[in-house]
Amino acid sequence: MMTNISHCFALWVVFARCASGLLQPPVAGIASTASQPNRLSRPHTALFDSTPSPSDDNTKKASTSPDSESLYQVIPGKKPWTFGILTSGFPPQQLLVPFVKFVTFQVWRLMMNELVTHDEHGRFIRESFQAGNNPSPMDIGGKMYRLYLGNPCPWCHRVKAAVAVLGLDEDIPITTLIDNAEKASKGGWILPKPPVDMETTISPELISGDLAGVYNYCYRDVLPDGERYKGRCTAPLLVDVQSGTIVTNESNEIMALLNDYARRKREQSGSGTLPEIDLRPIGVEEELDKTTKYWFDLLWNGAYRCGFATSQLAYDEAASDVIRGLAEMNESLATRRFLMGDTLTEVDLKNFAWVTRHDYAYTVIFKSPGGRIAQYPNIAAWVKRLVSEYPNLMTTVDMKDACGSYYDSCSC
Repeated sequence: MMTNISHCFALWVVFARCASGLLQPPVAGIASTASQPNRLSRPHTALFDSTPSPSDDNTKKASTSPDSESLYQVIPGKKPWTFGILTSGFPPQQLLVPFVKFVTFQVWRLMMNELVTHDEHGRFIRESFQAGNNPSPMDIGGKMYRLYLGNPCPWCHRVKAAVAVLGLDEDIPITTLIDNAEKASKGGWILPKPPVDMETTISPELISGDLAGVYNYCYRDVLPDGERYKGRCTAPLLVDVQSGTIVTNESNEIMALLNDYARRKREQSGSGTLPEIDLRPIGVEEELDKTTKYWFDLLWNGAYRCGFATSQLAYDEAASDVIRGLAEMNESLATRRFLMGDTLTEVDLKNFAWVTRHDYAYTVIFKSPGGRIAQYPNIAAWVKRLVSEYPNLMTTVDMKDACGSYYDSCSC
């Protein structure tokens, strides 16, 4: 349940316990039997004989040589300065270790509470930072819209997967955000440098700078002069570049809008213009929404609840949900080609974005349980089926970049 920062502190405490003498080699015991060569053979005599013989001029060199029999090295003459509190006995270890653990946990919990919202029991609460309100169907024709997607984000990945499967790459341009909190004025997303041949009809604020600049520009007519957008600048984000306004930054709404756009374009232009794929068929929207909420509670948000939990109770609850979700998903796919039956839907793409991150990111960074996806044969077969029947999905997967963001953000 620990983050990398708290993990480093925990390792330091363990090292303190070892260095202070609790796990020292039993020198006295060996010394007492050393005079009895028939009872104890000592192939590594240099292990505990730290004082070199004055008559041996090569002892120091031999002890650091790769060919030396010693498993230890001579202490260097120049080493980092320390207080020596772990060997001096002051302050007493019985006071030092509990104090370090207490301070470490309080600092870590404060940092976690600043990062995300929790309830009084340490459970992660996912807030809504939705921008836009009841978006209208997207107009067809002309590149009026732009998507801002960050590859590491699973909510962005599901949107990118929908664009790829629906064949909307040419209709909806995508700005691939870069995760760089050091350069971003707010949040963590910055925009890549625009290409030289970028169309100049788009406002510069929408193609350069950072995502916070996009939000500020889109709210220019709402906020007082000189005031900046105060909400969280999240992705995915769908923007109407002609009016310079936000359509929505909610991934479920964006996927529904994209599917509706593709359906209406096929009806207007005839078959063959886009793939005959309907991720959100008319008449089953309510069932799709219920299923989305179900998997969100167990898996998609469950992994984040594990990673951001600040109490053992909160972590245990989240971990139980993830384990149950993986088992139920594997069982469901035993008799179905896809999660809703024999047809691909938006639920498959949402779960696909989560599954691709489970092994490499969630199990390590968030301590999300359940083992590897390979341990669930029906889920593994479902993933292979998806990328085999919809090869464009593979163009949306960049695990090196996605995992790099998770690990770099959590490195200590």
